[in-house]
Amino acid sequence: VRDLAAAIATPHEPFIKLGVRRDGEYLQLNANKLQIENEFYSSVRPKRVALSGERPTSALRRGGVEYVELRALDLSPFDPAGIGQSEQKFLEAFILYCVLEDSPPIHPAEQSSLEQNHLDVALRGRQPGLKLMRNNTPVLLTNWAREICTAMRPVCELLDNGPEDGYMDALEQQIRVIDFPALTPSARLLDELRDSQASFADYGLVMANTYRDYFCGLAEELNTHQPLLVREAAESLQRQKELEAS
Repeated sequence: VRDLAAAIATPHEPFIKLGVRRDGEYLQLNANKLQIENEFYSSVRPKRVALSGERPTSALRRGGVEYVELRALDLSPFDPAGIGQSEQKFLEAFILYCVLEDSPPIHPAEQSSLEQNHLDVALRGRQPGLKLMRNNTPVLLTNWAREICTAMRPVCELLDNGPEDGYMDALEQQIRVIDFPALTPSARLLDELRDSQASFADYGLVMANTYRDYFCGLAEELNTHQPLLVREAAESLQRQKELEAS
C-alpha cells in the first residue's frame, strides 16, 4: 500500500505498470476485454506446453492439443485436498467415455442451449423434475445423468483390475447422488451451514484451519515436503519484498 501511494504521489511514475491511471481508472484490469487467453475461464481447457514467450493459442496452433485441463472441480469443502480419490476416478472414467463417444461439432444454436443447461444445473440442479434441452427436446436432468452413467459402466469395468481400484464404486456413488439430491455437495454444505448457524465466510475459515491442522499433523513419512514448502514460503516473501523495493 505504501509503494502504491508513493507511486501515485510521484508524477513521473509509470502508472501503466501498476494498472491504474492518476484518476483511479483501471488500464490493465478490464472487466470486458481479455488481456491474454488464460483469462478465459472455462470448465475444460485444451492445452499444450508452450515455448518461452509463446501464447497459449499459438502453442495449440503449432502442435495441437497435448492434454486437457479440467478446472473448477477441486473445490470440495469436504476433502482436505479439495477433491477425493472417488471423484478423481469418476472424472477419469468420464473423460475416457467422452473420448470414445461420437462428438460432432457443436452448432451455435446448440452452444446456446448447452450454456443455458449449464446455468440451470448450477442454479437449480437439485430441483425435482428439472428439465434440460437436448437436441431441441426437453429431457429430465436425472434421466440424462443416469443415461450417461449407464454408458460409462463398460469404461469403469475396463479400468477396474480389481475391487480395490474403485472405478465402479466411484460410478455407483455418483448414481446414488442422482437418485438422492440430498447427497450432493451443495445440499451437504447448506445443511452444515444451517446446523452451525455460521456465516459462509466463518465456515470457510473453520474448514481451512481444520485442514491446515490435518496436513501439519501428518506423520513425517507422509509429510516429507513440509521443510521444502516452509523454505519456499519464506523465500517467496523475501522475493516479494525485493520486488516491491525495486
